[in-house]
Amino acid sequence: MDSFVKAAQSSLSSESHERCKPRAISRRAFVGAAAACASAAALGLTACAEETPAGDGSGGVSGTLAPEDRELMGSPDACDVRVGYIMGPPSMGLSQVMLAGREGTTFNRYSFEIIGVDYSTLAARFNQGDFDIVTLPSNLGPIIYNNHEVNASPRVICLNNLGVLYVITTDPSITELTDLSGRTAYAYGEGGTPEYTIEYLLHKAGLSDSVNVAFKSTPFEILNFLQEEENAVAILPQPFVEVAKLLVPNLLVPIDLTEEWDYYNQDTGSQTVTTATLVTKEFLEAHEQAVIEYVALCQYSVQFTAENLDEAASYQEELETFLSNDIAKAAIPECSIVATSGVTMYKQLSGFLEALYSLNPDSIGGALPGDEFYWMPPTGYLEGDGVLEGASHVSAADGQGGGGQGDQAEVSSDEAEQLIQKMTE
Repeated sequence: MDSFVKAAQSSLSSESHERCKPRAISRRAFVGAAAACASAAALGLTACAEETPAGDGSGGVSGTLAPEDRELMGSPDACDVRVGYIMGPPSMGLSQVMLAGREGTTFNRYSFEIIGVDYSTLAARFNQGDFDIVTLPSNLGPIIYNNHEVNASPRVICLNNLGVLYVITTDPSITELTDLSGRTAYAYGEGGTPEYTIEYLLHKAGLSDSVNVAFKSTPFEILNFLQEEENAVAILPQPFVEVAKLLVPNLLVPIDLTEEWDYYNQDTGSQTVTTATLVTKEFLEAHEQAVIEYVALCQYSVQFTAENLDEAASYQEELETFLSNDIAKAAIPECSIVATSGVTMYKQLSGFLEALYSLNPDSIGGALPGDEFYWMPPTGYLEGDGVLEGASHVSAADGQGGGGQGDQAEVSSDEAEQLIQKMTE
């Protein structure tokens, strides 16, 4: 093992590009990870539990998971890792991962593909075996896991985004969730985390029967309604809220659904988890060292993004994680970008899934996933056993409809229209 440690330390020192070196993550932890490296309806899925514990499906997790004192699984040799993303929040904080892979400063060989904004296509391709690692809406992992007929048999390794959803409108009378009663709200994300987060919050607010949520296939359809329909109401994630601000005069952002979730879950501490990263069970067991390196890179990239917003935003167009650096710069602080693994990942995600299950079991495939769904890293290979401290949600809403805490993107409406055209080609 010592020879592998020395080889990894050598490969990650003089040859690594400066911007791909870890900063907030300690050198010991990063080299330790590198040393280990050297050692839907749209998916056609049904609720069919794969490894669900005995019982009624309402308590699939034990609450006792912890990092494991064990040897790494699989081969210590470098391997090819196929990674799939969708455009927007799931990939906007991972520029440093993609740059490191492209520049060859990683131990393993990473390739990346971004599948527009269509997460159902990415999930289907993951199930078909096109990717080893993907980032998807957090409820899709359990749906895939709970189905006997799929191939991926996923394990969740990292959280990527907490809350990103906002109510936006041109109607100044809407200032709180109950004001949506009797209204239609256009939304994006049917079958994914957005749909079930919205469903949960309307139920908690007593609005399930009084708000018509009309889902559209892309965020850009919703922008058309906001432009053409007087006092239209929509529910969109960042960074599309920022795009809407550029295209819709007098647009208001009165309600942050993350804050609403926190309000209704004060007793449990459950948090909104919008996206999570999955790996196939087969790949994890064959190449755990590559999974550890990937998560360590994600942690560094998220920390880099938080501390170097201008530079991180400058890579978005080049990497196609978003097609406007200016809009990305305004939106990134409000996308709740994290890179959390280990025990904290387990607590946050299991709590979120339990909340969705309590209202609609089908939202997560009919049963809570068992403990084996949550990957626990071997002790000592990730800083803090996979927890990235200091990441928090920054709201784009002020409760009065006036706008958020970030800077307005310096993009004209014509440029925004061109952006939308490019993204929908």
